[in-house]
Parts: sequence; structure tokens; C-alpha cells
Amino acid sequence: MHAEAPQFRRRPQRGFSLLEVVIVCAILAIIAAMAAPRFLVVERQREEKAITEVEDLLRMFAFRNSVGTQQLGFHYDKPAGMVSLWILDLNPKDPEGPRLWQQDRLSPVVELPESMVIDGASADDIAVRDDVWTITSNPDGSRPRIEVSLLGRETKGLVVLENYSSVPVRADKDGAVIRVPIDLDREGRALDAW
Repeated sequence: MHAEAPQFRRRPQRGFSLLEVVIVCAILAIIAAMAAPRFLVVERQREEKAITEVEDLLRMFAFRNSVGTQQLGFHYDKPAGMVSLWILDLNPKDPEGPRLWQQDRLSPVVELPESMVIDGASADDIAVRDDVWTITSNPDGSRPRIEVSLLGRETKGLVVLENYSSVPVRADKDGAVIRVPIDLDREGRALDAW
């Protein structure tokens, strides 16, 4: 006696109809249209925050330069996407030896979003073009005029720190005032009353 194997009825395979596919695509397109602006806003906020952090780092550079005696450096590393403040300090391994450039422990490192780079910088109107560069204060305590241009996917910014100012200016904003020194002697106004 042979027991026969039970036979299963195969259901006919059914795919998605064209109408169902069109409806799903339309729903996904609506969801994407609603979500995309939010992602762009978040990206813009990240980039604006990075520009503000670079401004703060330049403010710290100006402050530390005005109250300290050590030489400072405003450092950019494009491959790492980082901006930081450096200081010419004693070598901890050889305090009597030459000073070394070290990352400043008191200033936070600015990590730029992946979509943002510094696409231009200058010190006293001399452009720096390398992927890794440092703009330093002078050994006599003075510092150059620093201009930093940041470019992101959603925003851009131009931050200027004049050599006589302790506050950087966001030069790309409406109403930004960048004061220019005037040589009163050269203009023949040295004896004018203030």
C-alpha cells in the first residue's frame, strides 16, 4: 500500500498592477517633497553654526593675541575638515629647547560639516592656497588682517578680522560694517579737531 503524497494546489502568482505601482510612487514622491526641505534646513543650520564657530575661533585668536605674549596660529586642515588655534609654546619634553607649535588646549577645534570647506583665506591680502595652512601672529605681538571665505552646499560666509579689531565681522551679511583705518596725516587732516 502506497500512501499518496498530499497534493497542494498552487495559487496563481500575482504581481503588482500598474495602478498600484503608480500609487505607491506618488505617495513616496509626496513624502520626499515634504521631507527634502527639512533636510536642507538642517544642512543650512549646520553650515551656519560652523561659520559662527570659525568667527568665535577668530575672536579667541584676537583676544589671546591682545592679552598674551605667545605667538598664535589660525590653522586649517582641509583633508580633516578642521579649523583650530595653535600656540608657539614650550616643548614639554625639553623646556629649555626651542618652542614648538602645539594645538591650543583652551580653544575648541571647529569641525566643518562634510559639505563645507574654506575656499579662500588671506593674511594681509596675501592668499593662502594649500590644503593645510596656518596664519600666524607676528613675533612682535601684532597680527595680520585675516579674511576667511567658507563655502557649503547651502550657505556661504565671509569672515574678516581686521588687525586692529578684537571682533571678527561677517562681511557677507547685509549691514556689515568693516572699518577702514584712515591716515589723517596723508589726508592733510592731522590737526583737525575731533
